Amino acid sequence: MRGIASLLTLAAGLVLAAPAAAADHPISFANYAYNPADVTIAVNDTATFSGNFMSHPLAWDSGQFAPTTSGSSKQFAFAVPGTYTYYCQIHRDPPFNMRGVIRVAGNQHPAHVAFTVSPAAPAVGQTVTFTYTGYPDPDGTLVRWEWDLDGDGSFETSTATPTATRVYTAPGALTVRMRAVDNGNEPSAVVEQALTIAAADTTAPRATRVRLRGLTLSFRSSERATATATLRARGRTLARGTARAGRTTIKLRLTTAGRRVLVRGRRVRATLSLTLRDPARNARTTRRQMTVRRR
Repeated sequence: MRGIASLLTLAAGLVLAAPAAAADHPISFANYAYNPADVTIAVNDTATFSGNFMSHPLAWDSGQFAPTTSGSSKQFAFAVPGTYTYYCQIHRDPPFNMRGVIRVAGNQHPAHVAFTVSPAAPAVGQTVTFTYTGYPDPDGTLVRWEWDLDGDGSFETSTATPTATRVYTAPGALTVRMRAVDNGNEPSAVVEQALTIAAADTTAPRATRVRLRGLTLSFRSSERATATATLRARGRTLARGTARAGRTTIKLRLTTAGRRVLVRGRRVRATLSLTLRDPARNARTTRRQMTVRRR
């Protein structure tokens, strides 16, 4: 069953990447008129004329196709964009003006191709996310995105969603490139961005001005960091608390042991442990001997 599932997944991927199927556009003619007389189709589409070619022989101004003078049905394929005008060899002039036009539109691409980088100033070891922010395909659907994430000029990464990620292991400057591919298997224009990968941050945050008033802990941090604090005495944890990155105040919450030891008005000598951790996961723990009084 696992093998069958893998084959189905592969088949789905092949269908996704295949060019869009060509469409056929019927054009009938009778009573000295083509219906429709003006039609727009895509590259590789076909047009099938139905009528009496003996009464209305079909000819083309471009000369790409030979005149059709017999039969009742004829199909024509259009592989090149352009405007193809045709007419009845007998009734093209007034008063009948039996003429028509087929407009073959080339495969169109997004008018604006762009992507964002997050974080904008990444460092070694961080996950960098690249997200397509350009316009949708004007005449189809974008089915995959191709990325040159290592800056070597080749699009080594392909994604079925408009997002790609990479973790860089060395500092340096490079150029990241991206292009979008539509359901006609046609790539868009290539867009690029310069990216600088900084050296890894190895400096742990430092806590200063650590103060405890009752069960409210305040401090200053040398950088934006999360904080975890515990208060211990006599081998037991009396209180603990945390703070989100950027917050420098923690309201400690008593444990069951803390409620027994820290009765109101009583002073207890305890050890405070305050750990700060920055986005690069560098951490530093500061310990202080403090006198605690529950208010």
